[in-house]
Amino acid sequence: MRPHLNATMLVALALIAACHARESVGVRGELPVPNASLAYVIAGHGADTVIVLHGGPGLHSGYLRAAFDTLAREHTIIYYDQRGLGRSAAHADTTQFTIAQEIADLDSLRRALHIGRATLIAHHFGAVIAALYTKRFPAHVRRLVLVAPSFPSSPYYFWASTEPHDVQANARFFKALASGTDSTDPRGFCRHFWNFLFSPIELTVAPDVERLSGDVCDAPPEALRRAWPINRLVNRSLHGFDLRDTLRTLALPALVISGAVDTATQAATAAWVRDLPGAREVRLSVPGLFPWLDARAPFIAAVTAFLQDSAGTARQVAAAAR
Repeated sequence: MRPHLNATMLVALALIAACHARESVGVRGELPVPNASLAYVIAGHGADTVIVLHGGPGLHSGYLRAAFDTLAREHTIIYYDQRGLGRSAAHADTTQFTIAQEIADLDSLRRALHIGRATLIAHHFGAVIAALYTKRFPAHVRRLVLVAPSFPSSPYYFWASTEPHDVQANARFFKALASGTDSTDPRGFCRHFWNFLFSPIELTVAPDVERLSGDVCDAPPEALRRAWPINRLVNRSLHGFDLRDTLRTLALPALVISGAVDTATQAATAAWVRDLPGAREVRLSVPGLFPWLDARAPFIAAVTAFLQDSAGTARQVAAAAR
C-alpha cells in the first residue's frame, strides 16, 4: 500500500527534485556585454560561489562540467563560455578578442550576478585570466584553484616547441587545415583536432582526445569555426607576457593541481607554485593536461579539501589527494 502524500510532503519532494535538477543540469542564462553575450550555467546553491574558467583559448566550459559538477552539492558553481565560444555570441570585430577583454567580461559576469567575492577555478589558459583578473580586482577573489595551468611566461613556449612531438598527428592536422576542413566541417575537424588548441603542447593521446571530443565539440558550428581564429587573436594580445611579477602580488590561498606531463609543462607548473605566495601544489601521477580523467577521486578530494579549508596546510591537501 502506497503511503499517503500530503501537500507539505509533495512540496518538499518538489523542492528536493528541483535542487537535484539544478545541480545536474543547471540554470542557464545569457548576459549581454559590449559586442557580444556570455552564456552561463549556474549549478548548485551553496553559500560559497565558484566561477569556473575554461582553457584554450578556443574551448568552452562544457568539457569541465564532468570535473566540477560534484562540487555543486556544497557550492554554487558558475560556468561560462568566453566570448565567441561555445554558446556565447560575438561580433566579427577582431579587436575585441584580447586578454583585457576577457578580464572585463569576467567582471561583467560577476557584477551582473551580484557576486561580491568568488573562488576562481581555472583550467590551463583560464589560469592566465584568473591571475590577471585577481591582480586587477583583488577584493573580488577569495582563492584560486589552478588546474594544469598554462605557461606563466613566453619563454616556456619556446621550450615546449623543442619537446618531442607526434610528427604524424601534426601532419594530419596541417593537411586538414590546408584543405579548409575547419570551415567546411567544423564539428568533424573539432573531433579530430581540438587538441591542437593547446599547441605547442598539443594533446596527441588518441583515447583522451576521443574521451573529451563529445563535450569539447558540443557547440554550434559557427562557434567551432571561430575557435581557431580566437585562439590566435587572444594569444597575440599577450605580447610576450610574463606573469612573474603579477603572481608575486597575489596574497591569497591558491591550489595548483596537475598531472605528470612533459618537462616544459612541469617546470611551468613549478613556476606558478614558486611565484604565488599562498600556493600549495598537488601533482597527481597521471599523464596529461586533464588530471581528472584518470584520477577523478583524488582530484576531487584535493579540490574539496582546499575549498573546505583554504587556510589549511599543503600537507593536508596533498594527503587528501592520495
